[in-house]
Amino acid sequence: MSNNTWGNYKGEIKGVRIEALHDDPTAKVPPYHPPAEKEFISAMQSIAIRFGKLADKDENGIWVGYESRAKNENYAIGVRCENCAHFESANVCKIIKAKIEPGGYCRLAAIPSELVNKNKKK
Repeated sequence: MSNNTWGNYKGEIKGVRIEALHDDPTAKVPPYHPPAEKEFISAMQSIAIRFGKLADKDENGIWVGYESRAKNENYAIGVRCENCAHFESANVCKIIKAKIEPGGYCRLAAIPSELVNKNKKK
């Protein structure tokens, strides 16, 4: 059985380039994504490429659970779209259809642990 997983895959899927995620935890270019997180990021982005971006109550069956900045109770500790691997721009996510806010969040967030500080007060 091969140890190769989607998280290790770097290349083309149906003509779409998947972003390479670096493997070196000592690299100076943050953030570092551990292997399981890379797998999750790649899997979610592959699903969005194959089936279209996700939305609550769509036919894909994946509940996104997006919340705006105003409803984000975890903003202070770093749980926000702008820290997520799926964040594309101020209003665009790579995997969900909803217009997003940098300070919003969803349940599919892929945020590196170095960007989340559970000790900060909410």
